[in-house]
Amino acid sequence: MIRPLSLLLLALAPAIPPAPALAEALVRPVVSEIVTGSAIATRDFPGVIAAEVETTLGFQTAGRIETRPVNLGDAVTAGQVLATLDQVTLAEDVAAAEAGLRAARAEADFARQSLERAQELQRRGVAPLATLEAAAAKAAAARAAVDRARADLSRARDAERFGRMSAPSAGVVSQILAEPGAVVTPGTPVLRLATAAGREAVIDVPDEMLAVLPKDARFTIETRGDGPQTLPGRLRLIEPVADASTRAHRLRISLEGGGQALRLGTLVTARLDLPEAPLLTLPLAAIRPDTDPPQVWRLGPDRRAEAVPVTLGQRLDDRVVITSGLTAGDEVVIRGIRSITPGQSLGPRVSP
Repeated sequence: MIRPLSLLLLALAPAIPPAPALAEALVRPVVSEIVTGSAIATRDFPGVIAAEVETTLGFQTAGRIETRPVNLGDAVTAGQVLATLDQVTLAEDVAAAEAGLRAARAEADFARQSLERAQELQRRGVAPLATLEAAAAKAAAARAAVDRARADLSRARDAERFGRMSAPSAGVVSQILAEPGAVVTPGTPVLRLATAAGREAVIDVPDEMLAVLPKDARFTIETRGDGPQTLPGRLRLIEPVADASTRAHRLRISLEGGGQALRLGTLVTARLDLPEAPLLTLPLAAIRPDTDPPQVWRLGPDRRAEAVPVTLGQRLDDRVVITSGLTAGDEVVIRGIRSITPGQSLGPRVSP
C-alpha cells in the first residue's frame, strides 16, 4: 500500500513548478506611463494694446443728458467737459429750493413771534400753560423746516454743479455708454475713458503656460502692419479667473520705452523671453499620498519598483508638473500605487 502511494507522488512531482517559476507566474502587469518631455511649442501670442487704467464715468445726479461734445476715440485733456445734463431743469430745481427756503424762514419768523406773545401772556397769567407749550412746539418745528429747506437748496445747487461731467485726467474716449436724450440716475455709466497713465499689451495664454511662467516674466512686444515696432514688456498681472469657454488666462504686460505712443486696439504679437525647456507632467493619481516629500513608483531596468522623491510644480487640471526627480523616458506607475512595495517585481506595461 505504501509503495503505490510513493510512486504516485513521484509521478506528480514534476508538475509542481520550482519557487522562482511560481513567483514569476504571480508577477502582475502594471498600468504605467512613460514620462515624456515636451517643450512649450507656442511662445508667440496675439494680443492688443490697451490702457493700464480705464475709468467709467457717470453723473453724480439724476437728469436728462443734453450734450455730449466728445465721440469715440477722441483725445481729451484733464478738466475738459465730456457731457452735460439739461441745465434748465437743474436751474428750476435750484429756484424751487430757494423759494422753499424763503417760505420756511417766513414760517419760522411767524412761529417765533407767536412764541414770544405766548410767553408774555403766560407771564401776565392770562394764557394757560398749554398755549405756551403749543407755541414752543410750532417754533421748534418751523426751525427744523428751515434746516430742511436749507439742505434741499444745497443739494439742488450741488446737482446743478454736477450737471457737467469733466475728464478727471487726460486720455482717450474708449467707449460710449449713453447718448444725448437719455435719462440717467446717479452713477449710471455714460462713457469710458482710457487714461494716459500708461499702455499695456493684453494676451490670452493656455493653462500649461502658467506652469513655466515666472512672476517677473519678460516679453518682446511687436506691432503688426507696416513699419512694425518692437518694445520690451514685463508681466504686470495674471487675471485670476479663466475664460469660461476657452479656459485661457488673460495676461497684462506693461510696456517699456515708448509704449505710450501706441494707439489703443493696435494688434501685437507677444513673445515670451524664456529658454526652451522640457515640461514633464504626470497624473495626480501617480503621486503617493502618504509620503513627504512626494514620491512616485518608478520601474527600474529589472522592472522592480523604486520609490523616487519628486518636486511638484504647477497643477494642470488632473495632472501636475514634475520639476525634479524624473527624466524623460522614465516609466512610472500611475494606478494601484497603494499595493506596491519597494523592490517588488512588476510585469509588463499596460496602457491605461
